[in-house]
Amino acid sequence: MEYGRAIVVEDLSAVELGVARSAVYDREIGLHTLYEDPDSGVEHYLIRYPHGLKTRLHRHTAAHTILVLEGRLQVNDQVIGPGSYCHFPAGEAMRHAPEGDDSCLFVIIFDGRVDAQPIEE
Repeated sequence: MEYGRAIVVEDLSAVELGVARSAVYDREIGLHTLYEDPDSGVEHYLIRYPHGLKTRLHRHTAAHTILVLEGRLQVNDQVIGPGSYCHFPAGEAMRHAPEGDDSCLFVIIFDGRVDAQPIEE
């Protein structure tokens, strides 16, 4: 059995982010891939939501977990801040967006390949 090498990122707030766009956002977000497993489909990302980003109600077929590093994040009807954790089961209707006057930096860990399915409101 062959094992991979550990992935270590010492300062996530200093990681340079690329840009990404999804149908669930009203504009581009900052994104950096931390890890992808081609066998299981597991994907880990560092994401920065810009201040004022609007998001649509949506769902993913894979469960996912969010760890907030900076700023505040509205997750459905709750606001969480740095050091907070939330987990969404696969298929759950959700909305997550930055809250307040700042951007929000977080790690998101998908249990499978990422897809985003907008839900008509």
